[in-house]
Amino acid sequence: MDFRNCLFLATFAVFLPACFASCRNGWATFEENCYLFSHGRSTWGEAYATCLALHSDLAVITSDDEQNFLISELYHIHRHDASHVRYWIDGTDLEVENVWKWAKTGQTLSYVNWASGEPNNAEGGNCMNLYGTGGFKMADDDCDIKLFYICQSTSVENAGTIIG
Repeated sequence: MDFRNCLFLATFAVFLPACFASCRNGWATFEENCYLFSHGRSTWGEAYATCLALHSDLAVITSDDEQNFLISELYHIHRHDASHVRYWIDGTDLEVENVWKWAKTGQTLSYVNWASGEPNNAEGGNCMNLYGTGGFKMADDDCDIKLFYICQSTSVENAGTIIG
């Protein structure tokens, strides 16, 4: 093998892993993000705090591709009960009614994909979830009900060390 081929292979080996997220065991990978789908249910605030404790945040959805990935994963997890589950994500209109923002950044949502009839302010719904009956599109609910949740981090390198 000549020098140019060796240099190409060495460069490829160094930069290829940087193109993909390196997620912790149990987290799903999509582009440069890692996602953890909870096994238990929590209020939106509890879910937010749990994700922070895991060096992550509630999921922020910024594109059709990302939402389609999450929808696919959720249908895979809930093959037989999708219409009975909902998952908290990071969106909220707690600050100003009907002005939806990402809690993590405070930015107004630039991407939305609401389920039919949503948001409907059901039960004073100020927190966003992916609604199984609505095809895992976005919906609002009362922040104090207990739902599953999705945590998101950029990669294992940015996730910090978990002790315990």
